[in-house]
Amino acid sequence: LDRRLEALDEANALRPTIVSPGKVWAKRAQKGLLSPPETRALGGDALKAERTAAMDLLDALSRSGTLPLEGVHLHVLLAATHCFDRTLMDTVVQRSVNPIERMERSALIMASALHGRPPAGLLKASQEDRVRELAPILFVE
Repeated sequence: LDRRLEALDEANALRPTIVSPGKVWAKRAQKGLLSPPETRALGGDALKAERTAAMDLLDALSRSGTLPLEGVHLHVLLAATHCFDRTLMDTVVQRSVNPIERMERSALIMASALHGRPPAGLLKASQEDRVRELAPILFVE
């Protein structure tokens, strides 16, 4: 990701972001199939116990990794902060820059690194000309 950003982010606008989960989580569960859902707060030891129980269940379902997990999804959170060198209003009014286009370019660079594909390969054909005009560096091979 860092190499891709150095090569394609001319404005050097993306900064790493650390996402820290809260200390208290809300758990919504049903005691039985027909029971109404209940919500309770989890924190500290209760949160650790729930995490351990989830890992134990995963371990049991996969027989300690010997069974492949098919049809499952892994969700990954990748976060970055897009920084502007001026305030948002100065960027829009004084510099006549559309911040959405800049952030769209940054998101495309990040998606390109994550999926291992060139940015042009991630766009719908109907959007390629528009993005090519706004960020030609994304299409240099």
